[in-house]
Amino acid sequence: MKLKSSRALSQYRSDRIRTLLLIASACILVLLILLQSPVILPPDVDTDTSSRQISDVHPLHVIVSSLPLAIVGFMGIRMLSLIPKKQADRVVEPEIATAYFLFFQALLATSLGAVYYDLLPTPFGLMLDRIPGAIALVSLYCIVLSEYVRPALGTKLLFPLNIYAVFSVVYWYWMTTAASGTADLSAYMLVQLLPILHLPLILLLYQGRWPDRPYYLAAFMCYGVAIGAESLDAEVWGMTQGIISGHCVKHVLAACAGGWVYLMLRQRLRRT
Repeated sequence: MKLKSSRALSQYRSDRIRTLLLIASACILVLLILLQSPVILPPDVDTDTSSRQISDVHPLHVIVSSLPLAIVGFMGIRMLSLIPKKQADRVVEPEIATAYFLFFQALLATSLGAVYYDLLPTPFGLMLDRIPGAIALVSLYCIVLSEYVRPALGTKLLFPLNIYAVFSVVYWYWMTTAASGTADLSAYMLVQLLPILHLPLILLLYQGRWPDRPYYLAAFMCYGVAIGAESLDAEVWGMTQGIISGHCVKHVLAACAGGWVYLMLRQRLRRT
C-alpha cells in the first residue's frame, strides 16, 4: 500500500513539474515577444513583392506547389469520414475528434489561399494564405495536447486558440493596410512559435496512447524546414532563377508535414 502511495506521489510530482515547464516556457515566449513588439517588416518584404512580381509567377508552378496540400487535405477528410463510429476512438482522441477534421480542412483551404496569394502577392492574398495555415498548426497543437498531456486540455483550448490565430492574421492585415503600412507580426509570431516550442517538449516529456511519436517528430521537422524556406523566399526565387519561390517550397513541405499526420492516422486505422 505504501509502495502504491509512493508511486502515486512520484507521478503527481512528475506531472506537476512537466506542466510547470510547459507553462513557464509559454510565459517566457510571450514575454520575449512583448519585449520585441511591435515586430515590423516593410509591406513589400512581408508580402514578398520586392523579390518577384505578379507577372513573374507561372500559374503551373503555383498549382503544382499547392496541389500536395489539397491532396493531403482531401485524403485526410475522406479517411476520417469513412472511419466506422465503433472504431473511431481507436484512431482519434474522442474528446477532440473535431480537431482532426479541422486540421485537414485547413490544409485544403491553405492550398486555395496559396494559389490566390502566389498569383496575386498582396497583403490580402497573404492573409487568405496565412489564416488556414495558422488554423492547421493550432489544431495539430491541440491534438497533441489531448493525446499526450490531457484529453480535456486540447478540447478546451481548441476554440480560443483558433480564434486567436485568426485574429493574429487579421490584426497583421489591418496594421499593414490601415495603419500606415506597419505590419506588426508579434501576435502572429506567437501562433507560429508556441507550437514549435511546445511540440518537441510534449513529445519528449509525455507518453501518448499510441506509439506514434516518430510521425509527429517527422511532421514537426518538415514544418520547421517549411518556415525556413518561407523566410528565404527571395533567395530561393533567385537561386532557382524564378522557377519557384520559397513560399511555394513552404507549401510543399507543409503538405509533407500533413502527410506524416495522415500516415499516422492511417496506421492506427490498420491496427484496429
